[in-house]
Amino acid sequence: MILPPINLDEEVKPTVLSFPGTKKQPAEEGPYLQDVGHRFGECQHRAGFVLDDKLDAVICKGCNEKLSPMWVLRQLASVETRWHRFRETYQDEMKRLAERSKTKCRHCGEMTPISRS
Repeated sequence: MILPPINLDEEVKPTVLSFPGTKKQPAEEGPYLQDVGHRFGECQHRAGFVLDDKLDAVICKGCNEKLSPMWVLRQLASVETRWHRFRETYQDEMKRLAERSKTKCRHCGEMTPISRS
């Protein structure tokens, strides 16, 4: 579909349309988006968790608050993912360092052998 060319003469004025909906009231003071239960200064649930098999609940060791099992599972998966990434990076770096036989001296700038003892 080919559109006709646009005429940009001074006579053509843009049309401003008004929004037919109602205007929102301004938000109250504070952030627009709050993460309920995780405000600054409160428990961040990093002290560990207690599993209650009878109630199918997870309780924070730090503040004894009942937590969502799905939220706890997401936190644990996130920690495990970070650990695996760190481990892979560490192993790659150790492999790279093991392949090196010389390094640049900090004092004289010359290449010197790496001692393995």
